[in-house]
Amino acid sequence: MKRPLKEIWLKAAVAGGIWASFEIIVGSMLHNLHIPFSGTILASLSIVLMMAFLQIWNESGLIWRAGLICGLMKSLSPSAVILGPMTGIMMEAFFMEIMIVILGRNLGAYLLGGIAAMLSTILHKLASLFILYGSDLVSIYLNLFRFIQKQMGMADAEPSELIAWILMVYMLIGSLAALLGTWLGKRAKKEQMPLEAPVLSEDPFLANWADPDPRQKFRMILLLLHLLMIPAMLVLINLYGLKAASLLPAGIYLAFLLLYYKRIKFRLLKPFFWSQLILMTVLAGLFWHPVDPDSQALPNGWLVGLEMSLRAVLIVSTFSAFSVEIRNPLVTNALSKIGSGSAYAALSLAFNSLPAMLDRSADIKAFLRRPLHSFLRLIREAELWLACYETHLKG
Repeated sequence: MKRPLKEIWLKAAVAGGIWASFEIIVGSMLHNLHIPFSGTILASLSIVLMMAFLQIWNESGLIWRAGLICGLMKSLSPSAVILGPMTGIMMEAFFMEIMIVILGRNLGAYLLGGIAAMLSTILHKLASLFILYGSDLVSIYLNLFRFIQKQMGMADAEPSELIAWILMVYMLIGSLAALLGTWLGKRAKKEQMPLEAPVLSEDPFLANWADPDPRQKFRMILLLLHLLMIPAMLVLINLYGLKAASLLPAGIYLAFLLLYYKRIKFRLLKPFFWSQLILMTVLAGLFWHPVDPDSQALPNGWLVGLEMSLRAVLIVSTFSAFSVEIRNPLVTNALSKIGSGSAYAALSLAFNSLPAMLDRSADIKAFLRRPLHSFLRLIREAELWLACYETHLKG
């Protein structure tokens, strides 16, 4: 049964769906090619896209709604771990929206919105690393910096200077992305591209995307268990380190997760995941304490590295299990009633339209050959999708 949906949510469904399809296409390319700083590249391209949509639809609250929908779509993908993609996308959108709400719709606000969104990626990355590896990560990075400083003879260099340079680079990238997005959006409004209107075989307002796998069993008690186990396991590891008091409950809980949730092992078996853990263990072993051949405390660094790796494995596994249980129909039905169901209906629109959006999006070769043209096509597609949704809503 269709419910009235405000135009702002229809536009957010379009923008969020196109944003998600763009993340899937370009994100897969960056991931498969193992391109360095792929997260930064993807974030800057997302800023371009959102700023362009803002030029077409001058709507207050569009960006945060689009970020909410895109983030939820990422979190509902089968291989997703909720903590990362969903919160990262939502932070970007929230920071952009805040700047534009405070400063108004003008070029300065767009530039500062792009800068804020890029800086949010640093905050998100630091928060993720802190959650995964704990506060020992700060000591490791500081000692690593001092080691590099000594080897390169930069006695006067300070960690704050390196941080300042990184922030300046991110601010430059964010402002350029916002500037490009603003220009593309204004150009897309003036240019008319011959595009075919999208045709959907099924009603996109139907929430069949939320129907769980009939073979999947959901239990609210497990959802609550995972919420409790995250802080409990971290407290035990912080208190006891690699001792029986922490290893025994952690081992039992991890074994349960691997046996009950079969997909977790595919996440844990990824070579890139283990290469990160090995690198972090080596860095902890060498730099948790200052490099000193006479130091008797050096082996403790390796133990700290192993603790950090255990912490990371538990966090990733627990959030993977949580991402399954959050799809419980009892939870999704409750969420669908929040805010008169507007967010849920908009999410249904975007999610049910995603396959068609992916088919209509420019492929990787076209994007690499003519990136500006591909962006313009995506932006022009937005008006067509909005008309398509309005047609289904009236029908």
